[in-house]
Amino acid sequence: MKRIIILTFALAMLISSSTDLSAKNYKQSISIDPLDFLISKVFNATYEHQLSKDNSLTVFASYYNYSEYWSAYGIGASYRWYLSGVLKDEKFPIEGLSVGPMARVSFWDSDFYQLDDDNSVYIVIGGEAAYKWVFNDWMVEPILRLGIGLTEINAGYSGWGAGVNVGYAW
Repeated sequence: MKRIIILTFALAMLISSSTDLSAKNYKQSISIDPLDFLISKVFNATYEHQLSKDNSLTVFASYYNYSEYWSAYGIGASYRWYLSGVLKDEKFPIEGLSVGPMARVSFWDSDFYQLDDDNSVYIVIGGEAAYKWVFNDWMVEPILRLGIGLTEINAGYSGWGAGVNVGYAW
């Protein structure tokens, strides 16, 4: 998994150094994480909307089917601060480096782990960091989420994750 993330970052850096980034001020994006789907059988979709000059709100939905023993679906949100003013990189939100808090709730179903109503909901709060490149309205965004589970789930699942969102910005 570390190898895939490093290769994705390297590819994104190569593309960004050879492609002229547009100066368009993007206000929204929609994306999916194909690597997470291919590796872990987790489908993640994210919508982002710019709220002000330096911040945005994301809403994401997930469907987990990691093994034959359990499945789940979840929703979450994050608030992002874009650090272009601090870094002076002349990026417009929703481009560049962002950080912020996030929260997610997942609902689990498993016969193998004998989940009941008391342990079938997993709530996570934490933070995320991401860097978004936009190329002619198409975007690539490596992302890292670190979270703490407020509830426990007996399916061997943790509150952190990394991935690469790809999608469309307008």
